[in-house]
Amino acid sequence: MSKLLNESEVRKLIPVGHSKYYELVGSGQLRSVRIGRRRFVTEQAVADYIAGLDQAAA
Repeated sequence: MSKLLNESEVRKLIPVGHSKYYELVGSGQLRSVRIGRRRFVTEQAVADYIAGLDQAAA
């Protein structure tokens, strides 16, 4: 089971700013889940996003 990461934890793994983080989440490029009023990203979603970057660069 994947761990749920908050914004600051995700931004430690993906070097993006606050605005870019919300742009990625809002566009669906970085999948997220909402629990109450908070939004989280799974470890798997971060891994998938990074893998997509690798594929785009190839």
